[in-house]
Amino acid sequence: MFPKGEIKRNLLGCLEIALLMRQGRNRFGNTQEEAIRSFIIPILVSPLVLLVIMLYPAPEVSEVSRNTLALMYALRMAAVTILFLGAVWWIVREIDRREYFLQFVIAMNWLSIPATLMIVPSLWLVFNGHYTWDELYPFTCALMGYSYLFTAFMASCVLRIPLELAGFITFISYAVNTHTLDIMKWIGENFLST
Repeated sequence: MFPKGEIKRNLLGCLEIALLMRQGRNRFGNTQEEAIRSFIIPILVSPLVLLVIMLYPAPEVSEVSRNTLALMYALRMAAVTILFLGAVWWIVREIDRREYFLQFVIAMNWLSIPATLMIVPSLWLVFNGHYTWDELYPFTCALMGYSYLFTAFMASCVLRIPLELAGFITFISYAVNTHTLDIMKWIGENFLST
């Protein structure tokens, strides 16, 4: 599946980027084969997010069957990935940074690990009844803000672009994520609820 050393190298890159260390960009490969393999990582961490969606569905989709909810989530994640990477491809093509695009894809996919691991303690506290979601929401927002920060830092380092443009790329990620979630809720509310 993964060649020897690739997992260790990319995990180290994740840690360095999450700690805002520039040398983290050198850990991620830049080949098409590694970019394709890197899509395995978000697929492996998605069951945790899917579990949260199933246990705590938004009111708009709370009456939708679990299978339909899982399908909607998978389609949403595919749409987010395609729209976001399409936008990033357009930007890197316009600023002549195409040679770093595959490295960006690899880093983005591997950074789903620290982003997911940061949220796990909050989810565990909610699942075990220690806190309600309303009590942990501000903390979760801070964690999400930090994950967007290190995503912008990664984009700046990997694509060799100014931090302002990297922040814009991260904003595109946020906008695509938010709007596809809104569309999913709207579809659940208007077409799938009984």
